[in-house]
Amino acid sequence: MTSVFVISREPRMRTSVTDYLRDRGYDTATAGTYGTAINYLEDARFDAIVADVQGLPRGEDGVNFSQFNQWLSHTYTVQPPIMVYLLHKGARRPHFKVDGAVIKKPFPIEALGEALRERLGHPRKDGAPIGIDLDLKTNTLRCEDREAHLTHIEATLLAYLMQHEGEILHPRELLVDVWQYHDSAGASTLVRAHVSNLRRKLRDVLGTAEQIQTIRGKGYRFIA
Repeated sequence: MTSVFVISREPRMRTSVTDYLRDRGYDTATAGTYGTAINYLEDARFDAIVADVQGLPRGEDGVNFSQFNQWLSHTYTVQPPIMVYLLHKGARRPHFKVDGAVIKKPFPIEALGEALRERLGHPRKDGAPIGIDLDLKTNTLRCEDREAHLTHIEATLLAYLMQHEGEILHPRELLVDVWQYHDSAGASTLVRAHVSNLRRKLRDVLGTAEQIQTIRGKGYRFIA
């Protein structure tokens, strides 16, 4: 699985970034200081590193960004990981020893996703497409040796999304075609709750829930 290491002093930043990345199929780990990051990265290899440059002062371990920057260049002399640096808008840009994308804060979280996809492609295990086996007789989702039981609505919703692969489906449309409702009141809340549960089960079985995309203001789209 494609792996990303996230470094940020801010717990909220670490949580929001890792939740976003895990929802899209990345394996993640985090550190709150550069010293902790170095200790972790000495023994582990990641496909990409996201480093929050600003707001991460010298930690208790005494390691600042300049030292971390030097460590990167000395450690990754061949095939360095993809680097994404998070930098406050208007802040002085350091000389990065390992080249990478720079995203100015604050930023829409999808900007990070785009930066990683441009450099890593979509996160797939061993580069292979993920096969989905949906048994509507038993409402069971399977992939290799893993499976999860879906509710009848979850199985019907997933089957409908798969049938309309690539199409953007509005919650009102799903409410009529999947739930057989003709009153669209509360459509967004109801559909969002079931999509969230379905994504959780997809992650349990497939390791990713990136197949169901949220198109802001429009609805949902299934991509195999």
